[in-house]
Amino acid sequence: MKKHIQIALAVLVISMGLGLSGILLFSEAEKERDVQILQAQMNLVADSRAEAVHGWLEAQYDVLSGLAQNESLQLYTAVVGMSGAGQPFEEDPAQLTYLRTLLTATAERSGFLSPSQQAEALPANVKPLGLAGLALVDPEGKIIVATNGLPPIQGQLAQFLRQTPLTERGFLDLHPGPTGQPTLGFVVPVFAQQGEEGASVVIARILGLRPVDERFFATLKQPGATAATAESYLIRRSGHLIDYLSPLLDGSAPLTKRLAINTPGLVDAAALHDPGRFHVGRNGAAKESFAVSRRIGGTDWVLVHQIDRAEALAASDARRTALVSVLALILVVFGAALIVVWRVATSQRAEEAARRFRLSSERFEMLSRFLDVVTDSQPHPILVADASNALTFANRRTAEVSGIPEEELSGRSLVGVLGHDKGIRYNAINQRVLETGQALIETSCFEDDEGGEQVWRSYHCLFVATPDQPPSVLMTIEDLTDLVRERARRERNTRQLIETLVGLVDERDPDSAHQSRYVALVARRIAEEMGLADALIEATDQAARLVNIGKIRIPRSLLTRQGSLTEAELTLVRAAMDAGPELLKEIEFEGPVIETLRQMNEWVDGSGRPAGLSGDAILPSAQAVALANCFVALLSPRAFRDGKSFDEAEAILMREIDRRFDRRAVLSLLNYLNNRGGREAWAMMSQRDG
Repeated sequence: MKKHIQIALAVLVISMGLGLSGILLFSEAEKERDVQILQAQMNLVADSRAEAVHGWLEAQYDVLSGLAQNESLQLYTAVVGMSGAGQPFEEDPAQLTYLRTLLTATAERSGFLSPSQQAEALPANVKPLGLAGLALVDPEGKIIVATNGLPPIQGQLAQFLRQTPLTERGFLDLHPGPTGQPTLGFVVPVFAQQGEEGASVVIARILGLRPVDERFFATLKQPGATAATAESYLIRRSGHLIDYLSPLLDGSAPLTKRLAINTPGLVDAAALHDPGRFHVGRNGAAKESFAVSRRIGGTDWVLVHQIDRAEALAASDARRTALVSVLALILVVFGAALIVVWRVATSQRAEEAARRFRLSSERFEMLSRFLDVVTDSQPHPILVADASNALTFANRRTAEVSGIPEEELSGRSLVGVLGHDKGIRYNAINQRVLETGQALIETSCFEDDEGGEQVWRSYHCLFVATPDQPPSVLMTIEDLTDLVRERARRERNTRQLIETLVGLVDERDPDSAHQSRYVALVARRIAEEMGLADALIEATDQAARLVNIGKIRIPRSLLTRQGSLTEAELTLVRAAMDAGPELLKEIEFEGPVIETLRQMNEWVDGSGRPAGLSGDAILPSAQAVALANCFVALLSPRAFRDGKSFDEAEAILMREIDRRFDRRAVLSLLNYLNNRGGREAWAMMSQRDG
C-alpha cells in the first residue's frame, strides 16, 4: 500500500477516534447532569419522610405531655401522693378510678391501647401484664395507676426509667416486645407547684409503650412514588452491626435484618457514618444503588432513601445510548462517505465507485432520517450551530418554538430563529465553547411576548461532525419558566402570610406597632453589610418580620401594661417568645427562618437561651436579627420610658460586643448608621406613633 494512502487512512482513524471521544465525553456530562437531577429529587423525598417520622414521634410526646399538663391529673396525683408512705393507693379509689379512666381513654384515642386490649380494671397494686399502654408512675418508678395491658416495670423498662432524668422526657428505642412486635417507649415528667414559694417539682411521670405498626411505617412511604426499587427505611448502629428498623422491599420484617457495618461499599454504612449526604454504592441485596440519608432528631436513627441504579438511570441510559449511537453512526457514515469519494476520484472503475457512492448516500439518508426520528422525539429544542451562527441542524421542537417550518431552519441564524435577545445571548455562549472547547450549562432570562419573564436553561458542547469540517456547537434548551413562576408564587404566598402574622401581632401590642417592620429593615441592612449570601439575607428579612410572633400567646393585658412586670410574668413572656418559632414549624421557608428565630436569644459568650450556643455556632442571620431587635427596642419610645438616642444606643451596643452580640454584626450596623446615611433613614424609629 502506498505511503500517502496509509497516511490518509491513519488521519481518518484518528479523526473518528477523536469524534468518538467527544461523543463519550458528552455522554458522561449528560450522565452527571442526570445524576444531579436524581439527587435533588431524592433529597426532597428524604426530607419529607424524615419530617414525617419526626412529626410522628413528636405526636407521641404531645399525647403524654397533654396528660402531664392536665390540671386534674396533677391534682389527683398530688392527693394520692399525700396518702402517706406505705399507704395503699386503694385508700383513694375515686382519684385512682378517674386517673385510670383518663389514661385508658387517652390510650385508646392515641393508639397506645387498642379496643381489643380493654379488660376489667385491675387493682392499682397489681402489676398488669401485656404489650403496651399508659401508666402514671411515681418518681421512684413504681406504678400509681396504669391501663390494662401495660407490661410490668422490670428489666429493660425499669432501667429506662432509672436512666432518664426526672425532669426530662425520655425515649426507649425500638425493641422487640413480649410477642416480638417492635415497640417504642416514651416518658415525660409531671410537674406541680409545691411549697410556699410555689416551686415546680416532679410528682410523677407519664410512661407510654406502644407497638409500632403500619401507621408508623406509613410515614416512610412517599405519596405518588412509582419507582419499583425505591424505598425509605430506618437504620441504626448496634456495635459493629447495622439494625434495620422498618420493613424492607426484600420482605424483611422490622428488627429482623442485620448487616456488618464494614460490608464493602454498603450505602447504609456510609449513611450511618456521614448522614445528610448523597451516597453511591451497593444496597443490602448487593445491587448498585443511589441513596440519601437524614438523621432523625432525638433518636439514634438514620433515614435512608435508596433506589437501584439500573432503574434510576434506565431512561437516561437509554436516551444517552441512542444519542451516542446516532452520533457515532454519523461519524462512521461520514468516514465511509470520504472513503467512497476518494475511491471515485482515484479508481479507474468510476462507474462501480459511483454506484457504491449512491448506495452509501442512501444509507446516509436513512441514518439521517433515523437521527431526525430520535431528536424529534425529544421534548426540548436541539440545535447545531456553526462558528458563523448559522444552524446546520434543528429538531422538530425547535420548529415548534420558533414558528418556522422545520425544512426552512437549516442555514438560518440563531437570531432569525430564536429572536434578537436569545440569538445574541446563545451566540456569545457558543463562541466561548468554540474558543475553550469546554461544555457550558447556562440559565438565561428573557422577556416574553406578554412582557413577562421567560427562563431558559441551555446546554452547549463542542460537536465535530467530520475532521475536514470546522467544529460546531450542539445545543439543547429547556424552558424553566413554569417552574420559576411557581417558585415565585410560593414566595409571594410566604410574604403575604408573614405580613398577615405581623399584622395580628401589631393589633395585640399597639405600643410596639411597626416594630417588626423596623427590625426587618435594620436586620436586612446588617446582613448586607456583613456580606451574607442573598438567600441568607432573605431568610434574615423574613425572620425579622416574625420576631414578635410569640406575642400571639401572651395575654393582651401584659402587652399593654404600663410599668414593670413580675418575675412570673416575665417568665411567661420569655416562654411565649421562645415558643414563637414552633408556631411556624409547619411552614416551608426557603431558608433557615425558623432556626434563626430559635437562636435569636443566644449570646455569643454562651450565656443565652435556649441552647446556650456561642460564637460561630450561632447563625449569622440570628445574630443580625437579635442585634436589630435590640437596636429598634432601644430607639423606640414606650409608655414607661423615652426612646434612646442614636449615640446612647451605639454606646450600649458597643458594651455588648463579644458578650451578647458578635463584633462583626455590631460594627456592620454602626458602619451603616454613621457612614451610609442610617441616622437619617431611621430617624422615624425614635418617634412615637400618634
